[in-house]
Amino acid sequence: MNRALLICTLLIPLPIAAFQGQPTKAGVPVEVVATAYEYVPRTTTISHPGHSFTNCSGDTFYFGQFASTSTQCSSTISPPTETTLITYQRVNYTIVKGEQALYLLSCTQLTGSPGERVRSQGLIETIAERDCPAFTIGSKYTLTIRNTSDARLVDSTGAKPRKLEYLSSAGLPLPTTQSAVLPRPKEETAPERARVHITSSPTGGEIYVDGKFIGNTPSDIALAAGEHLVKITIGGKDWSRTIQITSGEVSLHADMPSH
Repeated sequence: MNRALLICTLLIPLPIAAFQGQPTKAGVPVEVVATAYEYVPRTTTISHPGHSFTNCSGDTFYFGQFASTSTQCSSTISPPTETTLITYQRVNYTIVKGEQALYLLSCTQLTGSPGERVRSQGLIETIAERDCPAFTIGSKYTLTIRNTSDARLVDSTGAKPRKLEYLSSAGLPLPTTQSAVLPRPKEETAPERARVHITSSPTGGEIYVDGKFIGNTPSDIALAAGEHLVKITIGGKDWSRTIQITSGEVSLHADMPSH
């Protein structure tokens, strides 16, 4: 399973999310987007028992009433041995893409007539041969998954379904709709203001700006940028000026002698 997931990740470099759903028995339309394969080894150990042989030979000599026998024996021991049989089964992977998900399917070639064999130092290697269905990139099928060992791809010709194994699936990212970008409302900036320092001689005159009483001299007032009419009244006398305010500081002095 780890190899299969790695192959899926390498073949389809897409940002995919976990997907739990599977096609129902009605099937879903899919398209073949990638294929891959690998050889998976399977090891079998065969034990051979040991053997022991003993060979004896001898001679007998007679001298009168006396006899002499000489016997010699030798033993040959063959220890037990083991032979390792490695069978490589080819696993084909097929990745199909539906409307909402990618599906990883596989087909394992079963051991049939052995192909190439190599024997070396008690090691026998066998490559199993049996064809799995071949798929062409871009081919379209209907996928039905009944269980993990029964996933079937059926083409539009109605041919015999191709039976595979279901390994995993991954959801595709949802399509993003570009919403209309509304222009940001223009932020209203506060009008520029200036600090106006108003004095008079004598002091205590009434200050009017654009016809509104503001206070008495001396005073510091803040006026918005633009044109303003400043009038100072004291002792029945009026003093007025029209000023253009931009920013910064402005000083006004009304000299109103009593005589």
